[in-house]
Order: sequence, then structure tokens, then C-alpha cells
Amino acid sequence: MPEFSLGQGFERFQRDMEQNVGDFSKMQDRIKEALGKGEAADGRIAAEFRSEGGLTKLTLDPRVLRMGTEELSAEVCKAVNAASQDFQTQVRAAGSEMFSMGQDSAKGMDPSAALASLDKIANGFAGQMKDLARELGLQQQRAKEAMENYQGKGDPTAR
Repeated sequence: MPEFSLGQGFERFQRDMEQNVGDFSKMQDRIKEALGKGEAADGRIAAEFRSEGGLTKLTLDPRVLRMGTEELSAEVCKAVNAASQDFQTQVRAAGSEMFSMGQDSAKGMDPSAALASLDKIANGFAGQMKDLARELGLQQQRAKEAMENYQGKGDPTAR
């Protein structure tokens, strides 16, 4: 009985998928570790923004409490928005590394390139699953024939 193999194409696909899963995991880790920072009012207001929890820290120098409420509110918004923007830039950079495919990463992630990459992965997966199903069907048929021959229902020399 021949040795079971799904072929070089499947093995290459499997290696590529493992690489892509590893890349996605790295991207997720970078996003979890990302810490956006922003300041306003000459550094007297500082904000930090994370993927988990959003705004996680807001520091106010006591001197800002002398500001009027409207001015203080506006400066807090500037610091929070700056922290959020810094966080988003880090997330885009993580995604850009994953999907850049040779493009200038300073421009950020190209959504069409990302979708094309995902389509390529999905199409490759679908094709490999068809090949796998076909191969498994053949192996199942061979196993069935072997069992019939073993049980004396068939003539093993007839093959």
C-alpha cells in the first residue's frame, strides 16, 4: 500500500498558513502592547490609550485646575485625541507590516492589498481542501478494498 501523502502543494500551503497564523499572532500581540500617548496644555495634561480599556490614564498637573472649565475640557480632549491617534498609528503600523507586501510602510496599510492577501489565502485554502477531500476519498476507498480483501471477500491477486 502506498504511503499516505497529500503532496508537496499541501505541505507548502500548510507552511504558508502556519507562517500567516504566526504573523497574525504577532500583529495581535503588538496591538495588545500598543500604548498611545498624548499631551496637551504644554505637557501638563497627559493621556494614555490602549486596545483594552481605551483611555487608561489621564494625568492632570495641578496647575491646569486654574484654567476655566471650557479651556480645561478642550485641552483634555486634545490630550485624549492625541493618545487615541498615537494608538491608531501604532495599530496601522502593525497591520502595515503584515500586509505591506513590499509597499512603503510609511503610507500605512493598503486595504485593497490586505483584502487581496486574505483572498489569496482563502482561495488557496479552498483549493487545498478540495484536494484533501479527494485524496481522503481515495484513501477511504483503498482502506475499504483492503478490509474486503483481508476478510476474504475479494481476490487480492486480481488487482
